[in-house]
Amino acid sequence: MLRTLVATVMLLLGAGCSVAVPASQAPAVGALKMQDPARPAAPTAGSRPLNARPLNRAEQLLPKVNAQPWQAPLPVVVQSASKDMQCSIGADAAACHFLTDVAPRPGDIKGQCTGLSEYFGGYAVVTLDGGAQYGLCGNGTSPMEAEEVAGPAFPGPWIQDGQTVRLGNMVCERAPGAMTCAHLRTGHGFMISRDNYELW
Repeated sequence: MLRTLVATVMLLLGAGCSVAVPASQAPAVGALKMQDPARPAAPTAGSRPLNARPLNRAEQLLPKVNAQPWQAPLPVVVQSASKDMQCSIGADAAACHFLTDVAPRPGDIKGQCTGLSEYFGGYAVVTLDGGAQYGLCGNGTSPMEAEEVAGPAFPGPWIQDGQTVRLGNMVCERAPGAMTCAHLRTGHGFMISRDNYELW
């Protein structure tokens, strides 16, 4: 059986990282601190100081956050309304699975699979310490695929096309046929879609 997204992220996050995130206590989304407040502001071009570092991908997504964090323990397993994607999102890690299996590029395959396992695409993970990776070893049916056959209906929460959510340091955006997740502190992340993927 393919490793479930929940098991994958729970192992990556480590034990004891499950915390409740009520919407009223969700991390505030506000202006990013681009310079030391004790220093005078530098000349600006537009609305940002000229000497400001470039925004990472997660910071670029912040202004798009429009979905309140789900009131559930972390990591939260969410599914797209079109049922083509399922993600597990925590405070410092995220993993997503698309039903379509885009083969991993040779340079993105990490290690060798053991036993009867094979290396599958369709999965992307980003963690605080491990950066972004694509693919995993497995030899069976994922929970999302099993649901299509005989499993119970997914209880939610659901993420709609055009929604962006922030949970702790993770910012994830759902677009039609694609999902992007990036870490605010490291800037690492992934984009996974029906026909492509990107890691940074």
